[in-house]
Amino acid sequence: MAESRVMLITGTRKGIGKYLAEYYVKRGFRVIGCSRSPVEYELENYRHFCLDISDESKIVQMFVEIRESYEKLDVVINNAAINPSIIPAILMPTSSLNSSFQVNFLGTFLVSREAAKLMMRGQFGRIINFASMAVRLEVPGESIYTATKAAVISFSRVFAKEIHRLGITCNVVAPAAIETDLSAAVDADALAEVLKRNAVQSFGEMADVSNTIDWLIKPESQAITGQVIYLGGV
Repeated sequence: MAESRVMLITGTRKGIGKYLAEYYVKRGFRVIGCSRSPVEYELENYRHFCLDISDESKIVQMFVEIRESYEKLDVVINNAAINPSIIPAILMPTSSLNSSFQVNFLGTFLVSREAAKLMMRGQFGRIINFASMAVRLEVPGESIYTATKAAVISFSRVFAKEIHRLGITCNVVAPAAIETDLSAAVDADALAEVLKRNAVQSFGEMADVSNTIDWLIKPESQAITGQVIYLGGV
């Protein structure tokens, strides 16, 4: 029952993560969120952790508290991501590369790993990892961000095969450009040119993401795993 389902969403301070937290609280989920900074909103049946998702000890401790407080976890949405430097690779500092992989890939791996350990106790779970249309469109200036999201896809497809026998699915949602702080950092003209390569050539909507996730997390969707769903006709 949705009323008793427990969901963890990373990166809920703003953007897609905040939208999803609000959306699923309204749908009767008990939602847990996390981000490096506190959130500036309050929601009923919402609990927030302030942490860096690439900090293994903090992630493990969060899952200890989730297990003690909720006794289970039904859904994880790995939304948190950064794109600190949109520049050609020859100008990319290693500090930007390291921080991107730490958050975008290592954070997704740590949360997925710990979530599966908790989900297996109930023989049910839905893990949704986020990629990007950049993996398919190969946007100049986003080589490192694209590489982190390609790593998420490869990990998710293999992980899906490892955990399905435990009643857990793992799928990837790759949105088209949605108007958030992350997309605002990209040159508007360049982004418009990239969007012309999609079937849907306009910005995506938040509802596109939640609609897709709704389908993937249904109990009846147990046969859908290891899939990458590109939104916008990429």
